[in-house]
Order: sequence, then structure tokens, then C-alpha cells
Amino acid sequence: MARSSAAIEAIEDTLLEAWELLMRSPDQERGWLASGARSGWPQIVRDRITDYADTEARPRMSLNRREVALRDRVWIDVDCLSMEIAPDNRPLVAVVLAMKARPGAGGFRWERVWEALGGRESGLTTDTIRMRYDRTLRRLAAIEAERSGVC
Repeated sequence: MARSSAAIEAIEDTLLEAWELLMRSPDQERGWLASGARSGWPQIVRDRITDYADTEARPRMSLNRREVALRDRVWIDVDCLSMEIAPDNRPLVAVVLAMKARPGAGGFRWERVWEALGGRESGLTTDTIRMRYDRTLRRLAAIEAERSGVC
């Protein structure tokens, strides 16, 4: 579905890119807690017969400065863009971004978002959910334009 405004498409693209970067970010607390539970030695020395081959080991790509700045500006900083999302709409935005980032079989569908948010028990319709998401994007686009000085 094409959006009527390029600003709304741009903010959704920004949110999706920042979401992907957030999902790629290492969980430093988990890494710190896990480091005490095992030694790093088994990861250094590998038996080529019983263990996986070194060609299968792929390091996680670290984020560059631009990516870290975008991720932090949207999700982490104290005055980040995500704090401008109404608390009632945050689960909606998170579900939509997760589903758009990894659409699965059949692509992205608002019915799947509706089901993830409680379906019939939520008291919402797919149109209501879509309109709330679009209003949230419109608001975030306006805030982003104001912050960048483009009014």
C-alpha cells in the first residue's frame, strides 16, 4: 500500500532500519553474564573432526558509527524518537516493525498484526490498528521534521 506522504514513508523506513540495527546489536548484559559460566578456551581450540569447521563460524557484523547513531537516536537515547510514541501504541509499533522486518510466508498482513495484539479480545479491527499505526507515523514524521529544522 503506497502512502500519501513521502515523509511518512521516510519515517517508516527509518524506524525499520533502526529496528534491524537494534536486533543486530549485541546483548552486552547477556554476554557478561555468560562469560562467567564458561571459559573462552573451547572457542579458541577446535577439533576439526568432532567440532564444526572454521568456515561455518561467522562473526556478527559490528555496527558502524552511523548505524549506532541511528539506532540510539530512534530507540536508546533519553530523548529518542520512540519515546514520542504513545504508550498505548508502542506494542502496536513493535509488532508491525517486527512483522515488516521479517514478513514470513505470505508477506506482511494486518490480520496477523491483529491476531498478535489479541484478535477479537482486543476489541479492535484491522482498520483501527492500521489507522492508529498511520497516525503514529504521521506524528513521528512531524516530530522528526521539527527536530531537523525542516518545517
